[in-house]
Amino acid sequence: MTRKQRDRRPGDEQESQKSREAILDAALKAFAREGYDGASMPKIARLAGIAPPLIHYYFGSKENLWRETVDRSLGELRREATAICAATRALAPLDRLRALLQAHTEFAAKWPDHFFMIIAEARSDSERFDWVQEHYTGVLFEQVLGILRDARDAGAIRDLDLEQIAIMLVGGILIHFTVLPRAAGPDRALRPADAYCETMFDVVLNGLVPKGRG
Repeated sequence: MTRKQRDRRPGDEQESQKSREAILDAALKAFAREGYDGASMPKIARLAGIAPPLIHYYFGSKENLWRETVDRSLGELRREATAICAATRALAPLDRLRALLQAHTEFAAKWPDHFFMIIAEARSDSERFDWVQEHYTGVLFEQVLGILRDARDAGAIRDLDLEQIAIMLVGGILIHFTVLPRAAGPDRALRPADAYCETMFDVVLNGLVPKGRG
C-alpha cells in the first residue's frame, strides 16, 4: 500500500466514485446522442459537471472511457442474460426464450441510451463496433439463437431461418424502446416492457390471423 493510499480518507473514495459515475453517465449520453467522434471530452466533462482533467485522471483516454461506458451498460445485460440462461437450463426452450427476452426488453425499456450508443457505432462501421459485437452484442444474439435452435430441434417451432427470427425478436425490442422510446425510462419501464414482451410472444407463437380464419 502506498502512502497516498494510506492517507486517502473514506470520504475521498466516495467522492471519487461519485465523480467516476457522473463521468460514465455523461459519457453514455454523449456517445449515444453524438457518436464517438462527436462526443468530445470537454463536452462530456460539462455534462458531468466536472473539470476535464478528471476524465483523463480516472480513465486515461477517450477510448478507455468509451469501453468502460460500454461495459457499464451492456456488460450488465450480458451478465444478467448469462445468469438467466444458466438458471433456466432445465426449462422448455420457449420458456427459456421468454425469460431471456424479458430481460432484454426490460433493459431496453429502462435504458434506451445504451442501445443508441451501439447504433451510433454500427452506423460508423468502426473497429469499436466489431469489438462490441465480439464481447457483447454477438454474445447476446448467440444466446437467443441457441435457444431458438433448441426449440426447433425439440419440435416446438417450425424449421425456419432462425437467424432471421432472432433478428426480428431482438430488433423489434430495440426499435420499440430505442427508436421509439416514448414509454422508456427507469421509473416507468416495467409495465411497457411486460406488455411488449407478452404481445411479441403472442404474435410469434400464435400469429396475427384469428383462429378459424386465414
